[in-house]
Amino acid sequence: MGLALWLRVHDLEARPIHADEATGAHIFAQLVENANYRFDPTHFHGPLLSLSTWPVAQLYGQSHWQELSLSMLRMGPVLAGLLTVLTPLLWLRSIGTRAALAAAALLACSPLLVYYNRMYIHESWLALFGMLAAAAIFGVIKQPSRNRALLAGLATGLMFATKETFAISLLAWALAGAAVWLIRKSSTGGVDTAPPWTAYLKPAIWFTLTLLLVGTIFYTQGLRQPGGIVDALRTYFVYETTPGHDKPFGYYFEMLVWPKQLLGMWWSEGGVAILALLSCALGAWKKPARVVIGFIALGALLHVLSYSLISYKTPWLMLLPWALLCLLAACVFCPQVKPSKPSIQFALYLIFGLTLLYQGYQARQASGRLANHPHNPYAYVPTSNNMPQLSAWLMELKDFNGGQVIEPIAVVGREYWPLPWYLRSFGPVGYWAEAPDAIHTFPIVLAMPSQTRACSERLAASHTQLPRTLRSNVHLTLFLHNELWNRWTDPAFTP
Repeated sequence: MGLALWLRVHDLEARPIHADEATGAHIFAQLVENANYRFDPTHFHGPLLSLSTWPVAQLYGQSHWQELSLSMLRMGPVLAGLLTVLTPLLWLRSIGTRAALAAAALLACSPLLVYYNRMYIHESWLALFGMLAAAAIFGVIKQPSRNRALLAGLATGLMFATKETFAISLLAWALAGAAVWLIRKSSTGGVDTAPPWTAYLKPAIWFTLTLLLVGTIFYTQGLRQPGGIVDALRTYFVYETTPGHDKPFGYYFEMLVWPKQLLGMWWSEGGVAILALLSCALGAWKKPARVVIGFIALGALLHVLSYSLISYKTPWLMLLPWALLCLLAACVFCPQVKPSKPSIQFALYLIFGLTLLYQGYQARQASGRLANHPHNPYAYVPTSNNMPQLSAWLMELKDFNGGQVIEPIAVVGREYWPLPWYLRSFGPVGYWAEAPDAIHTFPIVLAMPSQTRACSERLAASHTQLPRTLRSNVHLTLFLHNELWNRWTDPAFTP
């Protein structure tokens, strides 16, 4: 836990805000300022991220868009990441103490989990609730009961309230559960034979009702907006993905497992994959471990396979599947699969130790000095370091001109996030898909790539053009009125 905390909180504000973080922050600001949040079924996922931020914002004393800080926003996902590290303890009876602690260690220092636990997005909470749901659902499969079903429904309902992709997890665990039930059913004699399928009917009803109740409470804002739950179901038919995220089938394997030399070091979390394969191999030969390892392995495999088959891919979608693989990797230390030869045991501990050490090193580099480098394999479309500098420069320019004359500011074009985050201290700021007729009257114009040429033609006589960078491979052009530019560059001018 100490390692997990240190990796997740050091220099938490150092990395510029990501576009997805900025949009999430804006949604939260609308909730805290107007208390009228409404779920949008076409974008932005479930309400739990915003609602979980509210108590953190209260502790920080931040209640307005202009007051929000990166450390406050990111503290919620950090907490979710820390709690995720503890989830293997729920498997103690099934996999043993050593395996549970090994899984916790792998989760604590996984570069993927560390990097995105430091980011204000939904997936850290989804991974936490997913790990809770996996343990609870396995408990229902092993011994169906109402109380276990209620706990499983609660955890899965929180996944539902976090993000619509919970349906992928639900399908994966349903198939994995059916498979291990068949494995148990085929066993003859012993105490681990499967109960009849009818024993699962009532728990399934309790599970479904709890899931829907939890989802309804969140999506309807405590039943104040009854249409919210309908929108939550509509999202599977009307959700609009952002273009530019289509990736090949093997994208996640290449990102996480395949070794690659970048930025003067080798990157790979292949040690987890090797240990996971060894867990499956050992579990296949040991009958007592087939059920628990089979459930975890099939659940993880079906998650990875489902996300790989979908063309829309982003690195953070792997948080829950990779957390499950970390749990599976640690199962090499299950008492049920412990090899009899000391040499094999030593080899397993050696692989685990080297994996742990190198993961920690990668996590430190990925979330530290290389956190915002475009060649960092975990940095996905990072915001340019130029953005915080731009905000600081505009504030300096505003002070230089008496604090009044640089506004209003015009932003022209689409896909401009996270620019509003860095312009929130200025006002008014207007946003247009295309340049308005009076564009030449704005002291400052920020043009996205699709509108740079049009703005350049219309502002050639009145503004000075200054190139900037918004995100990785996305350029931004700042047009500064000639009067402001001449004052700024005139050494004889005294404000």
